[in-house]
Parts: sequence; C-alpha cells; structure tokens
Amino acid sequence: METVAYKCLNCGGPMQYNAKKLKFYCEYCRSDFTEEELKANFGELDENLDKNEAVSEDVQPQDVPEGFEDFASNTVMYSCESCGAEIIADKTTAATFCVYCHNPVVISNRLTGAFKPAKVIPFMISEEDAQQRFFDFCRKKHFLPKDFISGAQLENMRGVYYPYWMVDSLKDGNLYATAKQIRTWEAGDERFTETKTFKVMRAGKIDFRDYPYPALTGEHSKALKYVNPYDDKDFKKFTMAYLSGFLAEKRDTERKDVQADVDKELKEYSEKIYKDTIKGYDSVHVDSVSVKTLKENWQYAMMPVWMMNFNYNGKDYLYAMNGQTGKNYGELPIDMGKLAIFGVLLFVIITVLCGLGGYFLL
Repeated sequence: METVAYKCLNCGGPMQYNAKKLKFYCEYCRSDFTEEELKANFGELDENLDKNEAVSEDVQPQDVPEGFEDFASNTVMYSCESCGAEIIADKTTAATFCVYCHNPVVISNRLTGAFKPAKVIPFMISEEDAQQRFFDFCRKKHFLPKDFISGAQLENMRGVYYPYWMVDSLKDGNLYATAKQIRTWEAGDERFTETKTFKVMRAGKIDFRDYPYPALTGEHSKALKYVNPYDDKDFKKFTMAYLSGFLAEKRDTERKDVQADVDKELKEYSEKIYKDTIKGYDSVHVDSVSVKTLKENWQYAMMPVWMMNFNYNGKDYLYAMNGQTGKNYGELPIDMGKLAIFGVLLFVIITVLCGLGGYFLL
C-alpha cells in the first residue's frame, strides 16, 4: 500500500500542520513552512492523486485464516515510511500515526481517483484550545460526576479530518399556506373575537452553496451533523499535507446513497425559508410545499473535527467539536446522586414557598 510521510526540509524530521501557527511545523528543529513552500517540494505527490486510480483493497479469501474473515474484510496493512513497521488500519483510514515511531503517515491510495477530495478546511483550533473548550463545556454541566474530568480523558482527544459531500443546489419552488389574523375586544360585559383567514403563496429560487452532508456512515455520522456548519471562507484546494499529524477518514458513500436524504433536508430548509417570509399574521399553517432542482453540483471535501470517545462506568460516550468554528456536541455522564440531591432541594423549596403562600392568604 502506498503511504506518504512529509519530511522537514531542514532536518528530515516528520512534519505536521499546526493549527495555532497555521503553518506546517517540525517538532525536531522547530522550523515553519508555508503551504506554498510545501507545494514547491512535494507538489508531485498531490498531482499523482489525479493520475492514479483507487486500488482495490479486498483481501482474497484464501489469505484469511478461518475465523478472521470479518476482521480481514475491514482492515488492511501498510508499511510506515519512517521505521518500516507493518501497521494495521481500518479500510476507511486515510491518515494516521505509526504506533511504533509515532510519525504521521498519509495513506495516499485512499485519496486517489474518485476518492480524491476537491477541497479541505484545515484545523483552525489547536489541540490545547480544543482541550480548554472541552473543560469549559464540562463546567456548564452541573450534574457531571466530579471524577469524570481528568487528563486521562483528554488523552483520548484526536483531531480527525472527516469526509463530507459539499452540495451546490439551485432550487425552484413554491409554498401555499393558510394564515390567520385574530383580533379580540370587549364591549360592555361581552368579549368579541374576529378571525380573518388568508390564503398565502410564496415562490422563488433558492441557491444553496456548499451544503455539507457527512460522506461517512457509522457511529460518528450523527455527531458530524451536529457540529455543522462550517464557514466556507477557509476552504483550500486539497493537499495531502494538511492531513499530516492528524487522523483522516475516506468516504464510504456515493452520491446515490445519500441523494434522497440531501433532497429531504434541502426541501425542509426551503420550506423554512419560504415560511419565514410570511409576516404580520398570528398563525401560519403550511398547506403544501413543492421544490424542484434546477441545477446541482457535488464535491468531496475533508473537514476538521476534534473527536473524543471515552468509557465511564462501563458506558461509551462521544464528544465532538468543529475544528474550525468550535461548535460542539457531547454525550456526557450524569451523576445520579447530584441529580437526586437537586430534586430533593427543589421539592423542599417549592414546599416552603407553597406553605408561605398559603400562610399569607389566610
């Protein structure tokens, strides 16, 4: 399997992208390099991605020991360019670290041909900043167990480039709704209500640009939706160098696999956009909405996510944070003891307030 390791132009040590410096950094001689400098020296590595076709990684049945068929079908082996060790990786892994020498490695044939991303948003939030934001996130959770937040948890935080489909879609549609205006007034002892009903229609074109949809299935796909959106101002033309020093996954879906889900979501957004233009009514009920696609373009992109999987008291939890904007999503444990104490205190306070209210009414 073809792998790529980006070496420092000064000392030959491994380089990785530094989100704080927004440059490529060598930890050995502390040299910094810009994207332009790397392209001048390693540009042919990205050019080869266009020329090569993705290589099939299917393992032949006769090569798999009995009982290991499922393991073999989901993993492949590669050689570390720095130390030569044979490392096993999942079939969707596009960048990782050697577990022996810890040098970053990009698995290039996972990114060739149709699997080459068109663009990438580099990490804009450093690991230190991501850890601090995780602490801040946890401090707001008042029922979090005291022993949960620790340095051991932070060791599980990993920067991962995840694959997304970026969709440009020009829609043309219309919405029909029933809107009501309600007026009430009193005359003498009587109260009157007047309801006016209107039929409302909205129509027009909506141009969605760079609408993101996860191109990876599995347990992390839900978290990838919750850390959206990304700001397209930081998009750059894809180069493998940005993956160095991080983990990365290649897509495991085709456009046809997710087209229906994307159409459904864009129709829902279109309905909201049309409905939000209906003003001046007390209530609006959507009767029907119709949306058709005039033009659509799909691109494959890599987006940065700080991801953490951890186990607490035998249960697995997931925390994810957008590596560009800092928007986060987290599943955290609850201290049932704290929750019970809070419930008791709340009950006591409500009981006392009710008692005082009854006393003053006497």
